[in-house]
Amino acid sequence: MMELVSMIIPVYGVEAYLGECLETVLNQTYKNLEIILIDDESPDRCPEICDQYAQKDERIKVIHQKNGGAANARNHGLDMATGEYICFIDSDDKIENNYVEKLLGAIKENKAEVVVCSFKQWYKDKTQDSEGFENKEYSSKDYIRKFLSDWTCGLIWNKMFDKKTLEGVRFEEGHKIDDEFFTYQAILKAEKVVVFDESLYWYRMRKSGVMLSGTQYQAQMLKDRLEYMTKRYEMVIEKYPDLKAEYLYNLTDNLISYTRQAQGIKELEKDVRAIKKQYWNRIMFGLIPMKIKYSFFRSFFDKTKEELNVDEGENHYFE
Repeated sequence: MMELVSMIIPVYGVEAYLGECLETVLNQTYKNLEIILIDDESPDRCPEICDQYAQKDERIKVIHQKNGGAANARNHGLDMATGEYICFIDSDDKIENNYVEKLLGAIKENKAEVVVCSFKQWYKDKTQDSEGFENKEYSSKDYIRKFLSDWTCGLIWNKMFDKKTLEGVRFEEGHKIDDEFFTYQAILKAEKVVVFDESLYWYRMRKSGVMLSGTQYQAQMLKDRLEYMTKRYEMVIEKYPDLKAEYLYNLTDNLISYTRQAQGIKELEKDVRAIKKQYWNRIMFGLIPMKIKYSFFRSFFDKTKEELNVDEGENHYFE
C-alpha cells in the first residue's frame, strides 16, 4: 500500500503564479497525494483557479475561508490532512516532479521523521542553488543545535514531516514569520532528521514586505523574532538542558543586535529592554564568555542605530 502524502498549499494573491505551481504538484511521479488548497479569501482569480483545478483532479480539496493569514490557512490544512506524511508548498513556488518521491524515499529508507532537501533561489533572470546542504543524518538534538548557525533549518517548504511529529504542533497566528514558530517544535518531537543535497524546490524570490513597507514591516519582523527566540530558547533547554550554554549565547548575541535594530522605534525599544531584563540573571551568571556578557551589559546604554539595508537586487525579483 502506497502511503498517502498530504500537500498543504495556502493561496493568496498569487494569480500570476498559481497555475505553474499546481502543474508541478499534479505532475509528481509519486501519485498517492492529497492536495489541500486553502484559499485565504484571495482578492484575485485564485479562488476560481483553485476550483478549476479541483474539477480536473480528484486529489485536490479546496477550502475557501475568511482571510486569516498564512498561518491560519496552514492550520486549517493540517486539521484536514489525512496523509501519513505532510509537506507544505508556497503557492507562488514550484517543485521538481520527483520532489515527493525523493523526500518520501529518504524518510522511509532512513527511518527518519523529518527529511530536508536543498532548494533553488529563483530570480527573474537566474537561479541560484542554496549552499551548505550535505547528505547527512542528524539526531533531533544535533539538528536543533544546527538551528543556531543555519537559517535554512527553520524553513518548512523544503521538508517532509511524519505526521506524528506534528501532533499538538500548530502555526502561531498573527506573525509576519510563520516557519520559525513551527519547524523547531516538530524537530523536537522527531528522533532522526535526514538532509540531502539535491535541489527539489524552487523558491521564487519576490519583492518582500521589507522593500514595500520599510520601517513598519521591519518593526513587526523584529517583534516576531524576539518572541520566537525566547520561546525557542525555553522549549529547547527544557528538552535538551545540555544545549543551554549554546542557546543562551545565541539569545544574548541576538538581543545585542536587536537593541541596535530597535533604536528609534519606541515600542520596540521597550520590548527589547523588557526581555533583556527578564534574562539578565541568566545571561550575567550563565556559562557564556565574559566578553559577550560585557557587550550585553553595554547594550543597555548603546545608542548605535543599525540601518535597514534593503537591496532590491537591481530588479532581479519577481513582483
